[in-house]
Amino acid sequence: MLKKTTTMFTQRGYYTPLLLVLALSMMTIYCTSTPKMLNNNLSNTVVGTVGPEVIYFEDLMQGFRSGGVNQEPTAEELKEFLPIYLNYRAKLLSAKEAGYFENKSILDEYALYAKQAAYAYWLDREIKPMVFEQFKSRYNEELKSSHVLISLPESALPADTLATYNKIMEARDLFLSGEKTIAELNEEYSSSRNGQLMGGDLPWFSVGVTVGAFEDALYTLDEGELSMPVRTQFGYHLIYLEERRKRTPARNVSHIFISRQGDLGKMDDIYEQLEQGTPWMNLVVEFSEDRASASNEGNIGWVSYSSRYDQAFIDSVMNLDSTLPYSKPIESIYGIHIFRFDSVQTFKNEEAKDEFLNQELDNSTNFERSNEYVLNWLIEHYNLSINTDLIIELTNTLSTLDSIPIIEVYDAVHTFTQDTLLIYQDNIATVTDFYDYLVHKYSDSMLNQVQPSWFSDYREYFIDSQLVNFTLSVFPEFSEQTDSYHRGLVVYQINEDSVWSSITVDSTLLIDRFLSNDTDYQFETRYYYHLVSARYDSTLKKAEEFIIQGGHPDSLRANDYPVAVMSDSTGIFQGEPFTRLAEMETGKISEYFTYNSRKAFFILNDVLPARKMTFDEAFNRLLSEYQPIREQNWLQRLRDRYQIQAFPEIINDKLESSEMN
Repeated sequence: MLKKTTTMFTQRGYYTPLLLVLALSMMTIYCTSTPKMLNNNLSNTVVGTVGPEVIYFEDLMQGFRSGGVNQEPTAEELKEFLPIYLNYRAKLLSAKEAGYFENKSILDEYALYAKQAAYAYWLDREIKPMVFEQFKSRYNEELKSSHVLISLPESALPADTLATYNKIMEARDLFLSGEKTIAELNEEYSSSRNGQLMGGDLPWFSVGVTVGAFEDALYTLDEGELSMPVRTQFGYHLIYLEERRKRTPARNVSHIFISRQGDLGKMDDIYEQLEQGTPWMNLVVEFSEDRASASNEGNIGWVSYSSRYDQAFIDSVMNLDSTLPYSKPIESIYGIHIFRFDSVQTFKNEEAKDEFLNQELDNSTNFERSNEYVLNWLIEHYNLSINTDLIIELTNTLSTLDSIPIIEVYDAVHTFTQDTLLIYQDNIATVTDFYDYLVHKYSDSMLNQVQPSWFSDYREYFIDSQLVNFTLSVFPEFSEQTDSYHRGLVVYQINEDSVWSSITVDSTLLIDRFLSNDTDYQFETRYYYHLVSARYDSTLKKAEEFIIQGGHPDSLRANDYPVAVMSDSTGIFQGEPFTRLAEMETGKISEYFTYNSRKAFFILNDVLPARKMTFDEAFNRLLSEYQPIREQNWLQRLRDRYQIQAFPEIINDKLESSEMN
């Protein structure tokens, strides 16, 4: 796996050399479009050459902007950036000639990125905008409904699923014929859990409260209409829409709360104190048992018919008289409250409302950012064709085979191996493709029964395999993103191989540098110590007593002391608390101090004198010092090889000309 580096601009607006590689190579557009500020003459102006490649002013501007700079650059900034950009183009050309674009590890990582980028692209460009408009429309309404629910596990066998479906259709027919009301059907058909019917009357609610399939079905109904059976993770539902109304704005409220139901007398006393002028905050602090809200004047935030509170509690809040400073004591399933009405939710403009709703949508469990969610959306909106008859025939054929591994059943399905199973955007999957998938994924599985998820899993696998090409066909501009990432991997890798990989360094050069600098590679005076830390002072005290009695710090953990023990003699840790070591005597234990939010102490074992490093000890430092030299040498070779030319003087003239135009 290739490592990545982070990129950034300096305050002057151009790249630092060490952070250049991926920043330039991750350009969104590579020599393709003209920036808005440029006229045609300016964009076609040549600012440099790299071998056979001609570099235009447009290319330079795109490279500069790729780092996230929004303001127009000055001529001075562009002139400073020009040689950096030309070096990048030389690296890219060198990588192309060396075959990096065909490197397998790079291509594998590129393919992985392109796939995940395609999922994100669909979410951000197509799915979320469409879902948002639906979410916004639904947000403006509240619905009152009831339902019948026959429970059914998501993993139910086809026969059980069919039986449950038929049973709930039977209930639906009874309603449509007028023989039963929805309440009667709930009593007769709904499943029970813990002695309670799972169906029945539902409270008023709005978008984002219930599961997606239920919400989708509910919002398509007219008042007084009964749905077709709706499958959710709970089972099959019949949903009856009783009433629609305009959304009731959320209310921001505070409360004084006592959890002991029935103690109305105490709450009546608190109410009387409010009436006599006792400040609200004083009573919240003294009496409210909701400690989470007490520090904020009892505020519990926004309450609406999209909140996940008890229905009666929501009704109490939403029906508060806004003209009163506070309510009389009100009982709920949670306890007893005195509510204070603080404000009604409003938005200063449509943009503010959209921003709020976008956040609400992101928090909704019905809007997922999973790959499966994207695939299901694509299946629904881009017409996947499924050969249902063939799937039934194949299922029946496989079901007749008992205790046979999948890898051995080819003869049973070979008669229709070339038959088309799925078609998606002109891409065809045959039974052979499906069989190969089964062999790859389930080769050791037996066919006691056909797995109900095999076909759905393969359907998602098939569309996933087509996703990148399909994304490119719908959004040609997606190639700009994936191609730039490919270039980023390529330029990063050639930079790594040519400059940063220690494996390619000629050690003799580092040895010469080491030997010619006697005083540069030294260990200063160092302290060999143990640092012992613990969560509690009492634990640390026991560890200290263990050491005073002759125990070794390294034995603390072995003797079940819950402490952390660190030892070091390299001097790599600097600053507090390590400066304390210089003031200690060998063999002594320090005073306690705080280290990483824990109590700790030092044991100073020895003071090590200054000495010259060995070559191995100095190697990493030598390497880091030599890398910039290697980079400059490599860049000089590239400049000589491609005879790089820069024409910075043109930038001033052309920018001035553009400003006058």
